[in-house]
Amino acid sequence: MKSNSDYKERFLRHEGILSCRDQTAIKKTSIAIGGLGLGGSIFINLVRMGFEKFHVADPDIYERSNINRQRAAKESTLNKRKDESLLDEARDINPDIQVKVFPEGVKAQNVESFLEGVDWAVDVIDVFALKEKILFNRTAKSKGVPVASCGAMGFCASVVIFNSHTPSFEELTGMEIGKSYQENIKNFVDFLAPEIPFYMQEQMSKAMQGNGSIPFIVSGVEATAAACAAEIMKHVVKLGHRPVAPSGVFIDLANLRIEVFQADYRARSAAPLKRAA
Repeated sequence: MKSNSDYKERFLRHEGILSCRDQTAIKKTSIAIGGLGLGGSIFINLVRMGFEKFHVADPDIYERSNINRQRAAKESTLNKRKDESLLDEARDINPDIQVKVFPEGVKAQNVESFLEGVDWAVDVIDVFALKEKILFNRTAKSKGVPVASCGAMGFCASVVIFNSHTPSFEELTGMEIGKSYQENIKNFVDFLAPEIPFYMQEQMSKAMQGNGSIPFIVSGVEATAAACAAEIMKHVVKLGHRPVAPSGVFIDLANLRIEVFQADYRARSAAPLKRAA
């Protein structure tokens, strides 16, 4: 009884936004999160919304270059596993969460069990792990598990929801195991956003050719995490406008713009955002 009482008190301020029935649906929903970079912020946001059942997968440790954007990355967690650091924070927020950890990350040999019995999945698997990213989405679709595919781009956020009735991840991203990294990353970027922001065009061009790192800033990462958690919650409680693929949600904090866009690599060639007046 104490646990139920604690849960109600933790999420008391949801009253007036979510009903008791909504909060119960959230509490019962299980979510698999593939990748804990951007996925770390998504995970913590979902915990703060009252979701309690998770599968999480990431094999990596925190590096100093993660500090500018990743939720639990700081000097004290350098060289510490991302899953362990985030679980410490998540259990501080809600000790009652139930988390099954896949410390090896999403792999061909565990993707079935990773997605077994979950109601939702979040795809923030690195594009470098292309085989695993594609297999994750194929398996989710075959199991009828809806997927929130997310990405941050500068001050921008993008979320696309796939389910058993939508076009597939591979169809809309154009990503294939046999294609070059350059072609796959370009297709993914064209899927993920209406345009590449003007202020990161030069660095993105280098990164897409394999000559540099993809740039990130915390504003875009946290906006993406908030948007992803909101979209999942909206679907769970059937609240508001809930676009699904081939439509996606795009937020641009630099130019104060939000829109539902066509999330299909065939719909555009990557081009810069126009500078705001």
